[in-house]
Amino acid sequence: MEINVQNLNGIINNNKHHYLVKVFYEDTDAGQIVYHTNYLKYFERARTSLLNLLKIDQINLKKNHDIILVVRTADIQWCKPAILNDTLLIETCLKYAKNSSITIQQLAYRHCDVNKTKELLVSGVIQIVAMNSSFKLRRINKILKNPFFQNI
Repeated sequence: MEINVQNLNGIINNNKHHYLVKVFYEDTDAGQIVYHTNYLKYFERARTSLLNLLKIDQINLKKNHDIILVVRTADIQWCKPAILNDTLLIETCLKYAKNSSITIQQLAYRHCDVNKTKELLVSGVIQIVAMNSSFKLRRINKILKNPFFQNI
């Protein structure tokens, strides 16, 4: 049996990254509702997968360039809860990029593949900054040259 791992990092379409997450029992409370903090984990997975798709290796950035990408701010709004066995679509798009920071919008939708619908559950605006191991800001001009990070 051959397993297709092509889309584990999601896809980019129309300058938006789309990443699917399945809600498991461990993600939920006794009422089978997703813990509010887990959306931050889902958003982080989507951002890492986006960088993987763009061939931006965070291990290489740290090892060879002393650059770490860290969250500076996160403005999160919870609209509705996800529940056990939901499939979530995490959508990521650029809001703004400059010198040493990238600000993105991330949306978590309940995704229904059968009737091709999505229902907004959580929205967030996340600012990522580049720092060195001494926590000083670093320029990331090479990363910002990637078309995904071009300001419109």
